[in-house]
Amino acid sequence: MVGRPKNPQTDFKVMLHVHRSYRYAATVPYEPDPKNPGKMRRRYVFWGSVTDNLRFIPNERYLFTPSKERDRLIFPKEWDMSEAEQKLAQESRTGENLSDSHEKTYEAFEEAVETVPAEEQFRNKFYGGPWLLWQIARQRGLIDDLKAVFPHSSTMQRDILTLAMYPILSGKNYNHTARWQRYTKVPSTRSLDPSVITRLSQAISDDDRMNLLKRRIARQDASAVVACDSTTRSAYGKHLADIRWGNNKDNKELPNTLEVVVYSVSSFEPIYYRSFGGNENDQRTLRTIVSDLEALGCKDLVVIFDRGYESEENMAEMARRHMPFLVCGKTGQKPVSSFLSCITYNSAGLPENMEYSEKEDVWCAQFDYKPEAGEIAGWPEGDSLKINLFLDMKERISELTEMLADIKKEVAKLEPLKGKPVTGDEFDHLKKTVHWHKLTRNSESGEIDYELNKNSVGKTTLSAGFFSSVAHGINADAQGMMDLYATRDVQEKYFEEMKDQLGFSMQRNSTEDGKIGRLFILFIGLILHTWIRHIWSTKLRERYSCSHNVIDEMTSIRYIEYPDKEDHITAFTTPQAEICEAFSLTPPEGTLSKHQKEVIARKKAGRKPGRPKGSINKKTKA
Repeated sequence: MVGRPKNPQTDFKVMLHVHRSYRYAATVPYEPDPKNPGKMRRRYVFWGSVTDNLRFIPNERYLFTPSKERDRLIFPKEWDMSEAEQKLAQESRTGENLSDSHEKTYEAFEEAVETVPAEEQFRNKFYGGPWLLWQIARQRGLIDDLKAVFPHSSTMQRDILTLAMYPILSGKNYNHTARWQRYTKVPSTRSLDPSVITRLSQAISDDDRMNLLKRRIARQDASAVVACDSTTRSAYGKHLADIRWGNNKDNKELPNTLEVVVYSVSSFEPIYYRSFGGNENDQRTLRTIVSDLEALGCKDLVVIFDRGYESEENMAEMARRHMPFLVCGKTGQKPVSSFLSCITYNSAGLPENMEYSEKEDVWCAQFDYKPEAGEIAGWPEGDSLKINLFLDMKERISELTEMLADIKKEVAKLEPLKGKPVTGDEFDHLKKTVHWHKLTRNSESGEIDYELNKNSVGKTTLSAGFFSSVAHGINADAQGMMDLYATRDVQEKYFEEMKDQLGFSMQRNSTEDGKIGRLFILFIGLILHTWIRHIWSTKLRERYSCSHNVIDEMTSIRYIEYPDKEDHITAFTTPQAEICEAFSLTPPEGTLSKHQKEVIARKKAGRKPGRPKGSINKKTKA
């Protein structure tokens, strides 16, 4: 006998749930039980409270839920929904007027300020760091992108920016955010305690992530160069599906997740991110990354990968999608290894068919390689690769010298044992410690003999000092390829700062939807932080030892709120004004003196501060 089919609308019907004297509006979806695999359970999801006269009062879950999911909820017809409609309309109006609602704060935060009692409006808060990050967010287009992704919730826009700023400015985890807000002027107008942060993170969907990435990528040049790399984040818990035992790049004895980030080397900011299981290697993740980038409109971008992504299958996948790429090659594998034998040397040991680069102190050569039919599975017929070979003579001499020294040590170790009987276990242990010689053992007498391993010596002699790259769809010589690949070194520094200064070396999530939101917020913070580092490294390195000191310099600026007069921003010092000049920002009106403006103008014109050098009169000259 067949049971009654399930009504698809049942999970979205809102019911009145009464517990003691409390009245809640709840849905009861039927979902898999995570504690009992293979079984289903009913779970209460609360959307607000209901008064005695059936007036629905929405909670934060209802307000933060995406409109598509919120519209699927089926409320009883007799309920009064006026308060929910009023709050949603207020959110929408605030989002529309966000850019010109706070003119009196001299272009401070473009936010709707809540009305609070007069006795609570005497406030003296730190303002410099949040002001700088807000101006950068507006300058880099983040404000507009967040408005487009969350058009009906200005609260979410401000809360996300506040959480993105917090680790940059404080270096602490989110448990202290609400306390930090008491003495810091931030975009968010409500207290972000842990429960609110959890609700906010769970309200951000993967659709929001893709919409933001599409807008960030649209801001790049059509033929921009981007670098792709991955790192791991360790985890103590086991609740997330991606937490797996794998290659932990931090060398911690913990399971981890694999986090992939794509950076633009021209705009110096991340444009894409995705999380994978900790037991996946880079080669397996490339197809998903390329598929995402293609869906986001990245067909003409030049993508740089490190050697972990290099494989024939991945190169064929990129070529079929007509996506230009540059990847670090492996000199011990084909097709790179087949071109090492093409290098010839003169009597002095210098390569004859390679060009010397004074800039990098290496020898360079480039070869065109067109795979034959069936040589690389799936390779487009007629397409060719560019094999770039680079030779560091100092490294070559060092490697060959080390090889000869090791051969000499092994001979000294093996010569006394030659012709002497050893046991099978001793012979196996000895083979593990010898690399440059082949060992043989007589099965009857147990005597051992050795000879030079010409294959290993030949391979090392052929590839010593060489490194390579493989390119497709890029028009540049070997030196240009090397300069292009060198741009991805900045990415390693970004990963280091993400884990150290932003405090995201460990996973701090226990739910899948919460993880999506946390990574979304981290991505916003990375955009802000990488731009600060770029300006510091190009304009402020001589004055400040690290990018964090730039933020510390701005911290002392304060925002003072009065109950019966206009708010006040403390004066900017000359170093703070120079930081604004480096970021192409204008300090708020009234925060710079006339003398400071003159000093900054003189420095900008290249003149030294102080009294101008006068002409020498005849008496002084005599």
